[in-house]
Amino acid sequence: MERFETLLNLNKSFELSTDESMVWDEDNELAYLHLVSTSSLMKEISAATFEFLSHYLNDDETSVVVSVQIEHIRPAVVGEQLVAGIRISEVSKNHITFKAMIMRESEKIAEVTLTRVVVSRNYLSRRALENI
Repeated sequence: MERFETLLNLNKSFELSTDESMVWDEDNELAYLHLVSTSSLMKEISAATFEFLSHYLNDDETSVVVSVQIEHIRPAVVGEQLVAGIRISEVSKNHITFKAMIMRESEKIAEVTLTRVVVSRNYLSRRALENI
């Protein structure tokens, strides 16, 4: 898995459009504020890192999230256009760690550290079937 060492410090930026599916609705009294939920930001970063890494995997490989740390620093309102940046910050064998930042203009909205492990699709299928 030394081939992943070459991915260190690769990065990508992208626009993150917020929509109604991202509304924080845990507190019914505040749902009318239409704030973007932390879990939806985490989901967007997870999807972006999956897509980013998939370009460097063989056909018989996939990657799964094994660790996530998120700090949601400032609120964002649904409908706002955000910008996200992801960077591969660490590679250890088949574990690839991403650092991500979500911004609104010059304001930091969230920081995320996410680690994916690269595994064979067959291995993942076998392990899943063993647990059924």
